[in-house]
This record gives sequence, structure tokens and C-alpha cells, in this order.
Amino acid sequence: MNATADAGLERFAVRFAAEKARLPGAELRWLSRAREEAFAAFAGQGLPHARFEGWRHTPAKLLLETEFEAAERPKIARGFGGQALCPVDFHRVVLQNGRFAPEHSRVAALPEGVAIASLAAVLRDDPESLKAALSGGPALDGLPFAALAAAAFRDGVVVRVARHARLDRPLHLLLAADDAQSARPQCAHLRALVLLEDGASAEIIVETVAGGSSPFWTNLLTRISLGEGASLKHYRLQRENASGVQTAATLVDVGRRARYESHEFNFSGALTRHDLRVRLAGEGADCFLNGLSLVRGDEIVDHHTVVEHAAVGGATRELYKAVLDERGRFVFDGLVEVRPGAQKADASVYNKNLLLSEDAEVHSNPEFKILADDVSCKHGGAIGQLSPESLFYLRSRGVGAADARRLLVYAFGAEMLDRVGLEPLRQALEGALHARMPEGGPR
Repeated sequence: MNATADAGLERFAVRFAAEKARLPGAELRWLSRAREEAFAAFAGQGLPHARFEGWRHTPAKLLLETEFEAAERPKIARGFGGQALCPVDFHRVVLQNGRFAPEHSRVAALPEGVAIASLAAVLRDDPESLKAALSGGPALDGLPFAALAAAAFRDGVVVRVARHARLDRPLHLLLAADDAQSARPQCAHLRALVLLEDGASAEIIVETVAGGSSPFWTNLLTRISLGEGASLKHYRLQRENASGVQTAATLVDVGRRARYESHEFNFSGALTRHDLRVRLAGEGADCFLNGLSLVRGDEIVDHHTVVEHAAVGGATRELYKAVLDERGRFVFDGLVEVRPGAQKADASVYNKNLLLSEDAEVHSNPEFKILADDVSCKHGGAIGQLSPESLFYLRSRGVGAADARRLLVYAFGAEMLDRVGLEPLRQALEGALHARMPEGGPR
């Protein structure tokens, strides 16, 4: 570990020791033990640096050199006006600076068998119901910030859908960062638990929005469990401020004939890193992973996905796209592991990137590890620029240079919007995509 990372780790250790007695559920022996074990896992891995496997192309300088303090609940309850993309008629849970904000949340008249609550509230009122989820679960090897979130979380959300129940409307989980009360860099560590029993279904949108100008680091660990025949559509929308940082890890366990869909859209933020690990544990389990990132300025977006085919007959469809302008950097590392005995696995992993600037940078690595002999596996990647022929075609029909460029960029990204089946959300995403379109002519 280098000196900067070593000093950063020491700061985290001192802060955790000072704050752990005030964290939710501190009086629960099993949870305190789980937090200690998680922090030991974080300290054992250390903070990522240039020689840290998985972070070679993603500088963590901002996280290493910035002294973040734990974000406090804003003293002034601010509304979000038109910041949120999701329609107001969705169920909504707002976590403001990492804390549940009941004055902004709207969860009422839930269908029978559906429960949505603040994680801190469940730990206060019914802690034993979370013992298995919070004290066990998948290993966090190679996920230091996920281990830190498991140790230092203050709040989050718990979504439970009983056998054959259905969440009647999408749930909008809004992670709002507000630095108006402090000019210092702040951080919030959160956990989300999404537990769907056999035959259950839900749609969840996780959206981050940030105001102010100081660095705000959101660190989110999400655990998802899908029972037999369950179905989850999971949308993630990142809209941090220019100095905002988000590190997220999502761990998904998919049961027999269950289906997991992930749709991810990155529109802004200094650094966005998402580790998505999906285990297709049951026969016929499927996952569909989609992503679109618009990266510009000095922004960095990093997607690391691992899909494990652990049973017969599962399918994976994975497509991530990125549009890069100015000095933007995009990292994609997509691994599919087909375990022994996972015959009839059917998987494809593709990454396509559009460069609008000679200074933009892409690191793409789709790959397979196959330990079964009756499978269908395909992968590929592409990095290119706007087609001169297409630009000429539009210009010859009276379209200006800037508009022609914007049309072609929109066409490249529109495929990912078309995969969003939730019409009100798709329309909102179209507006956000238009707002991030490049200006001016080719560089």
C-alpha cells in the first residue's frame, strides 16, 4: 500500500472507532460483531491505489486525499423541486445525507405482503428480522468500500415482498446529498436490502441527486435476493454534482427461474464506480444488465460486473454503452463465470463506446471463464468515433454541424432508453439525455 492510501486507512480506522457506539443497532451484540468483521475486511484489503487489482484504470485520488466527515442530517428541510426524474405518483423513500427523511418520503397503502421501511427503523423495532441479512451474505473480497459500508452504515432501506405478492407501483429511492450546512467534504455510508420471496415482483429506481459544490461521497451496499420465479427491474440513475463521488456494490442472488434486470444511467459526477455481482443460483435463472454513460470534462465512470452461472440453463444478456467527450474516462470490466455443471448457459457481454474527443479514454475488458462444455457464450467490444459519412449525409440535407452531431449521439444512446419498459421513466431519461448532449462541432 502506498503512503497516501495508508494514511487514508488510518483516518477511517480512527473515525470508525470513535463513531461505532453511535451507529444504529450498536446495542445489538450480533450486529456489532458483524460491523467489526466488516471493518476488518475493509482494513485487510486497504484503500485502492494504482497497484490495487480492479482499480488500475480508475484513479481513487479524490477518495485517498480528501478527508471526508460523516454527513449530518440537514438542519433545514429542503425540497427537491424538479431535481428528481421520477414521477411523483411512485412510492418514494428519500435518504437525505444518508438519513431517512420522512417529510419527503411517500410510502402508503402498500399491497398486502409488501413492506418498505428505513433500515435504522427496522433495527430499532424488529432487529432480529434482519439478523441473517446483516450478519451473513456474500463475501466482500475485492470490494473494500462495500465492506466499509457494511461496517459504517447509518441508515438505508429495507424492501420485502412476500410470496407471490407484487409491488403495485415502482419504488423510487432518492439519495439526496446536500452540503448547504457545511463547506467541508462529507460522506454517507448506506445499505439497501431487497428481499423478494418466491413468485414476487417489483420495480425499484435508485436515483442520486446532489446540490452544492463541495465533494460529497455516497457509498452504497445493496443486497438483493430473488426467490424462485421472482422478478425485479432495478434502475440506477446517477446525477452527482461536479465534485460528487459514488461508490456502489450490488450483490444479487437469483433463484430458480427468477429474473433480474438492471438498467443503469450515468449523467454526471467526478467519479462513479459500481461493482455489480450477480449469482444465477437456480436452474433457468436469467439476468439482463444494461448501461449508458455520458462522460465529459474530467469525469470517470467505472463498471465492474461479474455474473456467475452456478446452475443449468441460465441466460445473461449484457450491454453497456458510453459516450465520451473532452477528457472523460470510462472503464468496463465484464466477467461471466460458467461453473462446472452449469450446462446450457447462454451468455453475451458487449461494450460499445463512442469517442467525441481525442483526449477521452476507454478501458474495455469483456471476458469469460468457462468450466462447462455445453454452453453458448459471446463477447465483444467496440470503440469508435462519429461516422463522417453519416455526418455528411445529414449535412447534405440541411442539418447544421452541431445538430447533426447531437442527432448521431442521441441515436447511439437511444437503444438503451428503448430497453426501459417503464414509460414515465423512459420519457424523463430522454430529457436527461438531451440535456447532456455535446455542444458545437467535431473536435
